[in-house]
Amino acid sequence: MNRTIRSLEVAAVAGTIAIGVPAVSTAANASSAVANASSAVANASSAVANASSAAASCSAAAAYYDAAPTSANLAMIRTAVYCLIDAERAKVGLRPLTRTASLESAAISHAAAAASIRWWTPGANSHNNPRTGSTPHSRITAAGYCPNPVSWAYAETTYTGWGGGGTPRAAVNWWVNVSTYGHRQIVLSPTLTDDGVGAAVGSANPAGGSGGGTYVVDFGRCQR
Repeated sequence: MNRTIRSLEVAAVAGTIAIGVPAVSTAANASSAVANASSAVANASSAVANASSAAASCSAAAAYYDAAPTSANLAMIRTAVYCLIDAERAKVGLRPLTRTASLESAAISHAAAAASIRWWTPGANSHNNPRTGSTPHSRITAAGYCPNPVSWAYAETTYTGWGGGGTPRAAVNWWVNVSTYGHRQIVLSPTLTDDGVGAAVGSANPAGGSGGGTYVVDFGRCQR
């Protein structure tokens, strides 16, 4: 299978700015407290709604955990990978990752290119496209993830398999339980907060047979 790439972090020192604010009346303070309470309730309701929506999507995606990608099921295959990753994180007490459109766009483009070019032979660098020269950094930043950050981090995992090994469950299991190249540490990172999943039909290894699938997950953390 394919090795994980370098995880890279760029950080800058953040300053603190103190701002003087005139005193406000008790009534104004009370109004502000009510507004803050209302906002907290709204945020809590939104979190519950999001959790319910994620649970519903994972319930539907469970039927695709052991399915190979096809042109008709790619969206559900990607959802299956998201759900399996979050399930592994939950086992060790970690929060689910936030599904992020820019990271997903970067991952989808790389998975599609890999399944088309098929350069993931043993020992090859599965993260750098040999035709375009793209790297995880160039793809993730081009997709618009975390512009002008105070600090940020990213990582990428890749997997391809076939003959029963091209499924979402096979990919996540390999990253978490089989690989010795640092994939587990990325998937179960307590500091990475976002992810985007790409999946493609067929194996990215030219030796791959039927039932193939190719997977890329881009992870990130963004402080702005």
